[in-house]
Amino acid sequence: MPRLDVGAAISYGWKKFTENAGPFIILVVAVFAAAVVLNILQRILTPDSTGLLALMWSLALSVVVFIITFIIQAGVYRAGLGVTQGETPSVSMLTRTDNIGAYILTVIVVGLGLMVGLFLCILPGLAWLVFTAYAPILALDKGMGPGEAISTSINWVKDNFGQVFVILLVSWLVYIAGAILCGVGLLVSIPVALVAMIYSYRALNQEPVVP
Repeated sequence: MPRLDVGAAISYGWKKFTENAGPFIILVVAVFAAAVVLNILQRILTPDSTGLLALMWSLALSVVVFIITFIIQAGVYRAGLGVTQGETPSVSMLTRTDNIGAYILTVIVVGLGLMVGLFLCILPGLAWLVFTAYAPILALDKGMGPGEAISTSINWVKDNFGQVFVILLVSWLVYIAGAILCGVGLLVSIPVALVAMIYSYRALNQEPVVP
């Protein structure tokens, strides 16, 4: 059984990355490549003209790109969830759609809450981000709706605030450190931070992980 401990979480994240370095790097590169392609396509297809039809087309295009982006991001979460259960990360995880509706709705609600919190003097937004950190994972893994996923995440963090806050903080610092290293470090930091967070998710849900 996993322990709700920052050292154990980061160590597990590093261990699973080293065991699956090739597949993880391929997956992260695929995500970056897909994001670049989507951005280019959106720029090409967005009309230069103004007017109602052009505005409606731009909005529809933005919604499509938004949904596809979150489907791709869900694949990264699936990889993190998978390695804790003995699965090998693969690019095919980016196109899986099980529980994707619940996931997208939860991400939207969490995002809206973050925007409101940041508007209310930043700190409420940061607090919301911490307390709802596990909501998207719950939606994707268990198929929970936004309300249940968010309330479960809030209760977990509230009841284990000290341990969870440190784990999330260190995971985010690992991610930032990778971004600082010219972006190349993200090939390592994203999988390590992600698996560390999934490890803590399994611990909070009292689920075993593979060694």
